[in-house]
Amino acid sequence: MKDIRLRNIRSLGLFLLVFPFFSLFGAEITVPRLELATRGRVNNDGDFALATSAIADIALDGGYKFGVRLGLSFTAADLGKAFAYRDFRFLPLPPGTAVSDLEYNSLTDQMNSAMDNSAFLAFRSAKATARDLFGLPMELSYFIGHGDTFGSGEEFAARYGLFQIPTDFTGFYYFPDGIGGDINRRYEGIYQARGTGFSFALTRWNRFVPLFYAYQNLAAFEDGTYSFTGNRFSGDLRLLFNGNALSVEAFGGVTGGRDPRIQFRGGLLAFFSSGANTDLLLEAGIPGWEKGSEFGADHLYFLIEPRLRFGIMAFHLTFFYHPLVYQGVRTNDERGRADINFKIIAGDPVSTGIQGGIENTLGVKVDDYDALSVRFSPFVSFISNGLQWNVKLRINVMDHSTPYRMFEVFAGIRTAY
Repeated sequence: MKDIRLRNIRSLGLFLLVFPFFSLFGAEITVPRLELATRGRVNNDGDFALATSAIADIALDGGYKFGVRLGLSFTAADLGKAFAYRDFRFLPLPPGTAVSDLEYNSLTDQMNSAMDNSAFLAFRSAKATARDLFGLPMELSYFIGHGDTFGSGEEFAARYGLFQIPTDFTGFYYFPDGIGGDINRRYEGIYQARGTGFSFALTRWNRFVPLFYAYQNLAAFEDGTYSFTGNRFSGDLRLLFNGNALSVEAFGGVTGGRDPRIQFRGGLLAFFSSGANTDLLLEAGIPGWEKGSEFGADHLYFLIEPRLRFGIMAFHLTFFYHPLVYQGVRTNDERGRADINFKIIAGDPVSTGIQGGIENTLGVKVDDYDALSVRFSPFVSFISNGLQWNVKLRINVMDHSTPYRMFEVFAGIRTAY
C-alpha cells in the first residue's frame, strides 16, 4: 500500500511541478477523454449496490505556438471503494513475528483488494511537435508514453474535423469490465504506438498525409510480470487519405531487437459516407503477430458498422471480433469472442439535443456456449457542454434462472467529441 501511495504522490508532484511552467506560457488544460459510469445491480449477496468506474485523460497543451502536450491519466475501478481504501493501513509487526499461512493469505488478499480498488493519477504521455519544419510542409514529433492511435478515426477528427467516423461501440458503455477484467485496458482503434521515439509527417498534400514512426517500445505486462528482454524497437508506416465520400487509413509495422522475437502488425480503416442517409465504417487488421507462431483468425481485429438514417430514425449494426493479442498483451479469455450490436435510434443529440431507443447486444464465444450473452437495453442520451449523458436499463436475458439479477441500471457521461 505504501508503494501505491508513493506512486500517487509522485504523479501529483509531477503535476504540481509542471503546472506553473505551462501556466507561464498560457497553456490550456483540457480533458480529451472522460468516462464516468455508475452501474446498479444485485450482487452475489443479494443486495442492490452501485459501483462507479472512472477514466480520464488530462492534457496540458502548449497550443499551436509551442506544440507541446503533457498527458496524465486518472483511473478508478470503483470510486466508492477507492474512497474507503484511501485510509487503509497495515499495522506494523515487530521483527521476527511469526505469521501463519492463513494470516499471510489474509494480508495478501487485503493488499490485492486495496490495489484493485485504488484510484491512480499517473503519467500517460509527453509530446512535442515542430510544424512547418525549416519552412517546409513537414511535421516532426517527439513522444514518450502513449502515442498516436492507429485505425480509430481520431486522426481524421484532429486533422479534418471529421468527428463522425469513430464508432460509439467502445468504453464503459459496452465494455464496463475493460479487457480481461482490467478497466485500464480498453479497445481504442487497432494499434497504438507506445514508447519513446519520433514521428514524421509530410503535409504537402491536403487530402493525403504519410506518417513514419520510429520508437523504443514500452515494457508489456503479461502473465503477472513485465516481459521486457532487451531493447525492442518498432517502425511503422501510416497513410491517411481523406476524399469527398471516402476516408481511408492504412498502416503496417514491425517490432524487433536483441530479443529474437519479431512481431508484425498492419491494418486498415475505411469510412464511406453518402452525405445523406448511409455511412459505413470498417476497421480490420492484425494488432500483433509473432513470427514463427501459429497464425489464425484469433489474431484478427475486425469491426464493421453500417449506419442508416431515415429522418429522425437511425439504425446502427455493429459486428466486432476481438483480437487475441492487443497492445502487445495476450488475453486468452478474448479468444474467439465477438459482439453483435443492433441499435434503433430516435432523435439526434447534435441537432435536437436528445435521443432514445433500444439496442440488442449479442455476445458469443467460439466453442463456449456458457459465454453466450443476450442483452436488451432501452436507453436515453443527450449532449450538454461537450458531454454525452447516457442512461439505460440493461436486461440480461441469459440470467433468467435468477430473475433479480437480470436487470442492471447504467448511468454515465463521456466526452462527446
